[in-house]
Amino acid sequence: MYLNVQSVYTFLSSTLEIEAYVAKAAELGYSRLGLADKQVMHGAYAFYEQAQKHGVKPMIGLHITMPGLLDQSQTFSFLLYATDYTGYQALMVISKLLSQESMETRKIWEVIQRNGTSLIWISLGRTSELEQALIYERTDVAQRFYQHLQDLVPKEHIYIGIQASPYNALEVETVLHFAERQGIQAVIAQPVNMLETDDARALEVLEAIRENETISLDTVQYKGESYLYAPEELQALYERHQLGDLWHNTQDLIAQINLEFPEEQQYLPKFQSPKGEDSDAYLKRLTQERLQAIGRATEAPYIERLEHELHTIATMGFSDYFLIVWDIIAYARASGIRVGPGRGSAAGSLVSYLLQITLVDPLEYDLLFERFLNPERYTMPDIDIDIPDDRRDQVIQYVEQKYGHQQVAQIATFGTFGAKASVRDTLRVLDAPKERMQQWSRAIPTDQNQAMTLQRAYQESADLRRLVVEQPENRTTYAIAQTIEGLPRHTSTHAAAVVIHDEPLERIIPVTERPQAGLMTQFSMYDVEAIGLLKMDFLGLKNLSILDRILRNIQRRQGEVLDINQIPMDDAQTLGLFRSGDTNGVFQFESEGIQNVLKQLKPTSFEDIVAVNALYRPGPMQQIQHFIRRKHGQEAIEYIHPDLEPILKNTYGIIVYQEQVMQILVRMGGFTMGEADMLRRAMSKKQADVMAQERSHFIQGATERGYEAQIAKEVYDYIYAFSNYGFNRAHAVVYSTLAYQLAYLKAHYPLEFYQAVIASGRSIHTSLLTYLREARKRLGRILPIDVNRSLLSLSIDGTALRLGFEQVKGVRRDLAKHIVDDRNLLGPYQDFQSFLRRLPDKYREQELLESLIEVGAFDSFGYNRATLSYNLPNLLQSLTFSGQSMSLFEELEPRIELQAEWPLHLLYEKEREHLGFSSAGHPLDAYEAIIASQKALYSVDQLNQLKNGSKVQVIGLVEDVRRITTKRQEPMAFMQLSSELAHISAVIFPNTYQRVHKLLKDQEIVHVRGKLGKSQRGERQLVVEQMERAQTLLEGLGQPANQAPNNTSNVRCFIRVQSIEQAQVQVNAIKQLALDNPGPAQIILVDAQRQSFLLDKPYLISYSRRVQQEVKQIFGEENVIFQ
Repeated sequence: MYLNVQSVYTFLSSTLEIEAYVAKAAELGYSRLGLADKQVMHGAYAFYEQAQKHGVKPMIGLHITMPGLLDQSQTFSFLLYATDYTGYQALMVISKLLSQESMETRKIWEVIQRNGTSLIWISLGRTSELEQALIYERTDVAQRFYQHLQDLVPKEHIYIGIQASPYNALEVETVLHFAERQGIQAVIAQPVNMLETDDARALEVLEAIRENETISLDTVQYKGESYLYAPEELQALYERHQLGDLWHNTQDLIAQINLEFPEEQQYLPKFQSPKGEDSDAYLKRLTQERLQAIGRATEAPYIERLEHELHTIATMGFSDYFLIVWDIIAYARASGIRVGPGRGSAAGSLVSYLLQITLVDPLEYDLLFERFLNPERYTMPDIDIDIPDDRRDQVIQYVEQKYGHQQVAQIATFGTFGAKASVRDTLRVLDAPKERMQQWSRAIPTDQNQAMTLQRAYQESADLRRLVVEQPENRTTYAIAQTIEGLPRHTSTHAAAVVIHDEPLERIIPVTERPQAGLMTQFSMYDVEAIGLLKMDFLGLKNLSILDRILRNIQRRQGEVLDINQIPMDDAQTLGLFRSGDTNGVFQFESEGIQNVLKQLKPTSFEDIVAVNALYRPGPMQQIQHFIRRKHGQEAIEYIHPDLEPILKNTYGIIVYQEQVMQILVRMGGFTMGEADMLRRAMSKKQADVMAQERSHFIQGATERGYEAQIAKEVYDYIYAFSNYGFNRAHAVVYSTLAYQLAYLKAHYPLEFYQAVIASGRSIHTSLLTYLREARKRLGRILPIDVNRSLLSLSIDGTALRLGFEQVKGVRRDLAKHIVDDRNLLGPYQDFQSFLRRLPDKYREQELLESLIEVGAFDSFGYNRATLSYNLPNLLQSLTFSGQSMSLFEELEPRIELQAEWPLHLLYEKEREHLGFSSAGHPLDAYEAIIASQKALYSVDQLNQLKNGSKVQVIGLVEDVRRITTKRQEPMAFMQLSSELAHISAVIFPNTYQRVHKLLKDQEIVHVRGKLGKSQRGERQLVVEQMERAQTLLEGLGQPANQAPNNTSNVRCFIRVQSIEQAQVQVNAIKQLALDNPGPAQIILVDAQRQSFLLDKPYLISYSRRVQQEVKQIFGEENVIFQ
């Protein structure tokens, strides 16, 4: 009986969730239910499905607000309900028209007129055009409106909606009088936008969020009348207001509605083959031609596999689908758009490989077709396409042009209130102080792996529990936040999903028309797929953009066209890079955790890399240590039966992949591949009934094939134990292929690699600063900003990287662009003065130019930075005085007064302020080899790996010293101890202060012993117990940095390298140097992961100034320390 119902998809205006609404209504005894969200139909399909599930008849409508039929100067509202599927299709068209930027009401009324017999029009009180005319006693206007409306909708489909309320009795009387005279039936239009009266406050908060207003809990007067009444309660309400007849009228209205969706079907578009060739035949011809081209046309395994796949695809009716994907990818490649090696289970298909949809041979990597497409379980195939993130729009435009703009849409997602956002927004509209909001935010923990909920936060956080029970208003705040948590608040576009059909989509699903952005479905991805439309994922992958840029860099710089798909998959340098965990910038291998696994496993093959990719996920992680120990012979590899060895050999007897589960079921249990895939799915979903039934099936099949029953039971139980953690091998192989390609480029083309990675911006795991620092170590140097050579972003300049203007904080992008454009047009700047003369007035700001001076942008002009900074104000003043007269400027130009350069630490500090690091290096660089060689010694940025309470030794730079006196009049101090990448607050209590206070000088490099803990404000802090100059530490170990050792008999040579494998050329060079200069000095290599490698006897070397210089020439001065 409810018609005026808005769900949570009328954003920020309802707390009514569809599933709960239908379930509650069914429980209350409703046999029919309505839904009419405002302007949109996001929830229509979910509502229909839930109604079917609960045995309730669904009625779908639209709450429309638009300019009036007669009065176009203001907007009015009404309900429009579909009586059948034709009416539902009309609602979808109307909803699309309502979404247009310039709404054309004429078109909407035309749609209503064409489909009038399938639509019901219901007025909505004082917000409707008809009733507003009656309320203002403009009966003639009301009469004229009604006459016009009858030209559009049959008279028997026009109703007046009445809301029962003590506040509108006079209006209702006026409207009912008009209705009686005109013969129009009045019906119930009681609003519903919440389930229970308890939701009233949450609804009030939602509306305040929508209107960006503040409210007070004390003054909330929401009566909660718009909740879901029980049928008898609703009837009694209308009878109380002498509106009992409306109950029967509403029964007559809903009796006209009989909406049924078409039976489940697949809306697959047809591919237009050349010359009208049958799609099955065309697909067969394309794949056979490719099989011939790759030289596999005579090999039985390939012939048989292709015939099997083509037969399955044709039987299931998916040939058109494969051809559509093939065509899109062919367009991309022809347009110079790189396509990834594949994604997901589609890599298990030979047809995909032969169409070059995927680039990994499934037979070579033992990938299974049925994991992708199972003939015994009809589901739509799912081929996802990875393309560079900066070319995705171009591919979608092609699809729109190919199939039509009305036939292609991107898929909607719904942004929802998260745990922190629900609390934050609730507190904001309740006008809570900022400190209180921060207190709540700190009390809610975060989780990088899965979304945090308020319920889970309450269980895990003692601070949150204390806060909630602290006072009644906090409990109310928490309750409101829990109610709105998870509710949708806006739509956005899915990162990848696109739907394609060969008819206008508005006939099948509601869509939104976005200006300059094409169509977007109003349904979520799940509803789109459930209806049977073809969904494809075009994922814009930044790593592919980076890969593409690296390859372009190589071609531009070295003239080499590198086919990345033909690189050797057993390259020693690339595998060495994985072994050392040096995988920053390598897709899927950037996190610290997976890098630690690589260092422990020490991969020796591509298969090892695939396995790590599959294992490093929640669940299978628990198998990682077993896998590592078995690889290194530290744990026995055992098989329940020898027939498992061929399947599990590559993974050392551990089930890592879902495909291994399927292969075991087929080999031992006699399952078909299709049956094996269905059991794999049941296991992953923990369907106990299916697993129990299939256990008997497996044991019977195994015994029939000659296996002992006990062995069969053990194998099945073993499969079950591991199957829940198994990963899709096809996906692991293709994504590891992309990772390997990037690692290969990092190992062999580091210059081009770092330029592309850094220019692309930040990654999830690694900061831009870390990349810059890593590049500086690997390449030896990074060239500074130079007004005559720098581009907007990081660039390759000769054999080095040069910083771009975008890296400088405080330099506006328009200024940077002007410098580059001006230089390209008029040539390089001759000196600092010529730069200033050519600069437009709007950029002659001292603060802007100081930023450029302080990062060395003008160093090439011969003046030091202190001199330019000192003279800048006078030069700018002369320019202002001389106006546009360059001759006058030259005459007035002040003499440059030379200044002593700033101290080295100040140069570093200013570069760090603007760049985040120093392109020339850092004062602590000289200590890195020592830190790496001493296991108990840390740099400041490594302290975050340690727990509070840990005793530590750390080398860092003293900054921001603050001395205070305690209540007992004892001196103590606070300071910042920093490295290039991090800093930590340190406290020196009085008993320590007396011993170390002379070292508390800005920029002093110190060796500190202390204990990690928390400050009173809860921040990480180091309690200093001992401190000495870091140089003293070096002297204790051997010799001060950058000085020659006094006692050469005990000298050791520490050399910093990125990885041993990548330093082979230099290592060979130093071997020859050692042979020419034999002696007692040991050579110790320290890699980027702080692992030390003592070179054996042929590398023992003598020490002299000359040898020291030669070693530094080989490895770079900053990478060598003799001590």
